[in-house]
Amino acid sequence: MSEASDVIPNRSPISPGHFFSNPAEKTKLNWFLFEYARELECFIRHKKPLWNKLNKKGVNRQVLAGFCIHYAKLMKTQILDRVSERIQSVVMGYEEFDAYFPQIGAALVDELLTTAAQAWDSQIDGCVICSARCITEKEEYAPMFDDPDHWK
Repeated sequence: MSEASDVIPNRSPISPGHFFSNPAEKTKLNWFLFEYARELECFIRHKKPLWNKLNKKGVNRQVLAGFCIHYAKLMKTQILDRVSERIQSVVMGYEEFDAYFPQIGAALVDELLTTAAQAWDSQIDGCVICSARCITEKEEYAPMFDDPDHWK
């Protein structure tokens, strides 16, 4: 059975395992990145007109998940730079979307970029009420990786 057929239809193909390769990488920052990847995927899929346009351009659920994982991991450097005050804010550019999806065109890239920013804002808003402190305790062990109730 292929990996894609193992995915439950309404469940994200993005799993915590995409964000660590050994137990030492089960950090709170990597958990935050996992949550952002899922948030981004959810925002895109729930914008039906956007999702339908992407499907017509050949972007299926697995391709979208791969991009969300890739993009979330790219955010790590900016997050660390922001926490260490090397930069004033996190910046999202179109380049990664354009490079990953060369077939979709500028208008869809713009829609994806807007959606990524909305997902980011939603993720950050959730941090305000969350007690995990994933950013301030970024190197700490994240027990959420080991508890499927947090991600299934």
